[in-house]
Amino acid sequence: MGFALFSILEYRFPFRHRTEPALRHGGVNLTLATINGGLLFLLVGVVERFGLVPPSTGIISLFDMRPAWRFVVSLLYLDGMTYLFHAAYHRLPWLWRLHRVHHTDRDLDTTSASRFHVGEVVLSTTLRFIVAIPLGPSGSEMGMFALLLLFSAQFQHANFRLPAAIEPAVRAIFVTPDMHRVHHSEHPAETRANFSAIFSFWDRLFGTYRMAPQAEIVIGLPEYRDRVSRTLPNLMRMPFVRFHRR
Repeated sequence: MGFALFSILEYRFPFRHRTEPALRHGGVNLTLATINGGLLFLLVGVVERFGLVPPSTGIISLFDMRPAWRFVVSLLYLDGMTYLFHAAYHRLPWLWRLHRVHHTDRDLDTTSASRFHVGEVVLSTTLRFIVAIPLGPSGSEMGMFALLLLFSAQFQHANFRLPAAIEPAVRAIFVTPDMHRVHHSEHPAETRANFSAIFSFWDRLFGTYRMAPQAEIVIGLPEYRDRVSRTLPNLMRMPFVRFHRR
């Protein structure tokens, strides 16, 4: 639903001009999405087959909460952990090797939400399962978080702008395209900001919040400007070759 909605909005009201044809750009991103989706399907199957699902008997089970409040607590906890994971991907060189695949994208749009190296997808999913154990959210709460995370990623990468009258108010709570676009800037000081996934207040809380004039933002990594370096085969091998630390 989110993919269709935001694709229509960015088609009707595009904010930035493309640097490469939409079919070529979307083809690479959606191929990565297909590969990652297939592997995640197998991974979840293995987890369920061997009973590796995190038990829903953690800290949260010690409190008599209504289902709605359980979900709110789980959502905030998992979103906070996702913020920390994202910051780590930018600050630890061995993790940046994986994450830079996402930042080589020069044309942010809804498909960019799926532009991740398979190694990062597997690692992030595994870490999310591990950090969920102490809290103990249920499988359905984990699934709902994953859906909201995907919806939020598609929204914040979409190539459109919210109306100026409401964008700051929405950004006060949620990550907006304007906020996340700064994170995809070619300038390292801006790339190392705005790590929030769903709720924007994590960046304000940890001092990593930053905004910049949208028209001045140059998207991507300067060391990967040429098209050949961003072909699908080169993106797949990117974590294993020389890289520039940011």
